[in-house]
Amino acid sequence: MVGIGLGFGVPFLLSVVMIATSGDLSLLILPLPFLLGLWVIQGLAPAGFRLEPDGLRIERRWLSRLIPYRLIRSVDREPRALGGFGAAGINGLFGSQGPRWNPRTGWHYLAITNTTDLVYVHTVAGLVVLSPSRPDEFAARLREKLRAFSA
Repeated sequence: MVGIGLGFGVPFLLSVVMIATSGDLSLLILPLPFLLGLWVIQGLAPAGFRLEPDGLRIERRWLSRLIPYRLIRSVDREPRALGGFGAAGINGLFGSQGPRWNPRTGWHYLAITNTTDLVYVHTVAGLVVLSPSRPDEFAARLREKLRAFSA
């Protein structure tokens, strides 16, 4: 909620103050770019993770992503260094998402809403980090799917 207050509330209050002092109603549009930014970020934020018949789906409000089981090598819950330089990623109010790089882990893709319940999915394209609500159960079910798919 603090992020929404800073991202939209502060520009909105600033526009109200500027209108009150100048009388120029065109200043009402000041918070619109910030509101648009929040809307885009929430639309691309990870909303859930689902194991489908074809692969692992990263659910988002827009542009969900399917990782086919044939491209997944393994899955684990071993903690490791994450984050670092966010090449094209977004951090903030709705989680962390997008590609990252740091010297210890190298390139990895984050689709997380918290930093404690992480599942590490090793794919042919690199590491994908997820944060399902029940990580141990999710990792076990994904391992079963991978065994069944490779058999």
